[in-house]
Amino acid sequence: MDSSVAYQPPYPRFVAQRMLGRHRRPFLADPELLAAANVALALERPLLLTGEAGCGKTDFAFAAATGLVDEAHPIPEVARPPLAQYVRSETRARDLLYTYDAVRRFGDAQAGDEAGKRRAAWPQNYVTLEALGQALISPVRRVVLIDEIDKAPRDLPNDLLRELDQGQFEIPEIPHVQPDQAQAIEPEHAHLRRQMQPPSGAPRPLVIITSNVERQLPDAFLRRCVFFYIPFPGKQRLIEIVQAHFPETTSPLRASAVDVFQELRQGFRLTKAPATAELLDWVRALSTVFAPADTERCLTQAAIQAQGSRSAVDWRALPALGCLLKLREDVERVTQGA
Repeated sequence: MDSSVAYQPPYPRFVAQRMLGRHRRPFLADPELLAAANVALALERPLLLTGEAGCGKTDFAFAAATGLVDEAHPIPEVARPPLAQYVRSETRARDLLYTYDAVRRFGDAQAGDEAGKRRAAWPQNYVTLEALGQALISPVRRVVLIDEIDKAPRDLPNDLLRELDQGQFEIPEIPHVQPDQAQAIEPEHAHLRRQMQPPSGAPRPLVIITSNVERQLPDAFLRRCVFFYIPFPGKQRLIEIVQAHFPETTSPLRASAVDVFQELRQGFRLTKAPATAELLDWVRALSTVFAPADTERCLTQAAIQAQGSRSAVDWRALPALGCLLKLREDVERVTQGA
């Protein structure tokens, strides 16, 4: 997407200066990423983000939630944090919408007291809405994070197509008939129905889905998504990111840290190259654990030496190298100058 093309009102809907990541640190979003998010919002389609692990895919959901402005449907502060769902290998599509505790219901029905047996009469009392389910019926716009969908069973993305298209879902465990006595259902579950629909006029949620591309997602699912690949930042952008997270660090330390970081990424054939998340962990360690003057001197010297020859650098002397290198073979490759 060409960020030089002007928006048509009421877009853009995201204020970049307001964006904060998971740890309430500024999130620097490129214009192309914001353009993709605005398109997903307009089309009411999920935004599918890919890119290297640690490049900020998950953080963007938190940033989008803090930076989203919707004048037609004002978003209260309580709804600002995204509703997050972290996918696992056994996650089913239903698990993103709701969970049903059949075991607890059976226990209440068979071995519970009188109150438990009354509770067990209605399955609503054992249903809990999950992230996507909460967002689909919310009266205000919510941002939903479905993280690492490629970890899920292959059928999960396609199993979500109907719910994502229609903006509603069914809970088949709940009967069509509602009880005559309201007290039969606990108050916190009284809003649950077999057919879960949003209030009239409610905006659709912004669903942000991340993938590390560990496997190919189904074509039918991809057709319904707005796709964006987050490229790895260049040197100047990395310096800006470090400065936004650690404004107390000196300019020479930031520049030298990024130089050393890039040399490790580009100068060695690493099995697992460090990403932006590792860089930020490293700078945090450098600025909180070690003496600032010594750290700056060590990094500056290493950056200068690396420009001449990588073998001239004493990589073992770099503080907190374990924040960047996570595999034994990578540590050996770097420290041996291979």
